[in-house]
Amino acid sequence: MSHLTRAQFNAAKIRCEVKIKQILSQIGKYSFRDDVKKMIMNDFGLTNIEDEVSRMDISQGASGLNRINGITNQVNAYFSALKTYVAYNFDLNVSDYNKAITEAAEFLVSSNDSIINAALESTDDELLKTYIRAAARKTKHNTKESLLMDAEEKMKKSKTYQKRAADNIRLMLKKEDLDISDIRDDTPIEEVINKKEKEMHDEAVDKEVRNRVLNSIIKIIKEQGFIVKKENVEECGDHAKIYAMKTNGEQANFDVYLDGKFIYKFHEYKGLSCEKDIDDFEIKFESIYGIKLEEKQILWSNPDRLDKMAHQTIDMQKIGG
Repeated sequence: MSHLTRAQFNAAKIRCEVKIKQILSQIGKYSFRDDVKKMIMNDFGLTNIEDEVSRMDISQGASGLNRINGITNQVNAYFSALKTYVAYNFDLNVSDYNKAITEAAEFLVSSNDSIINAALESTDDELLKTYIRAAARKTKHNTKESLLMDAEEKMKKSKTYQKRAADNIRLMLKKEDLDISDIRDDTPIEEVINKKEKEMHDEAVDKEVRNRVLNSIIKIIKEQGFIVKKENVEECGDHAKIYAMKTNGEQANFDVYLDGKFIYKFHEYKGLSCEKDIDDFEIKFESIYGIKLEEKQILWSNPDRLDKMAHQTIDMQKIGG
């Protein structure tokens, strides 16, 4: 992404905006103390992140976008490590899940011990950091090296806690409404959490981006005179359908997918008004997103175009970079 067109930049910026929204929503759903929340926001550079993203323009190129993506990846890694720590160190049959997450977060950001801090600064591995803090919590260490050795040993012998951790992770994932059918007692917990966190985050980002496109499409076609009621929008798993009609019988149908692709069809037209509606839709959509609708095919149901249907497929993911 060293060179970006304006279309690519705008599409990538939308994803950054949605990622940040998801991160802040995740932080907000737990009952963190104000000082803990503030420390998390400061540590990851999230305090003014929404304003920063909104002010970004193409003159900053890929570097600005890459920095935002780097921050969101770090925060996701932090929450994965936080949940792994809870899985290994709490009994969720006894402890409330939200309370456990809150207590873990308070502990993981509260230490000012110089030996602990030195050990933490020696690694970028969020999972190892959780074990450093867990080891420090249970045993007083006089050197950074002994603390690191103890933490690494705890990680290596994690099978000791595997059964309870597996039970905990099932409870945690169930709280998040995620599938637990593939969790066995010997499943590596940190791998499960990392995978599920990524799936959950990616799905949320994809759905939010799709909904932005969906809402823009509805707004545009309403301006063209189409009637779109709540029942005209249907969720179909990996995509949503829009069914719209004008009072004169002209119709427009859309399939909008989670991966950024969408297909649309204008039909039941007479004369050349179909082409006008298509051109008008494309111009307005491109003005909103700055994305040129280039990856498309147009199929006419009748060569003489007197009673025709335009069927276009748009690959926004490819265009968006």
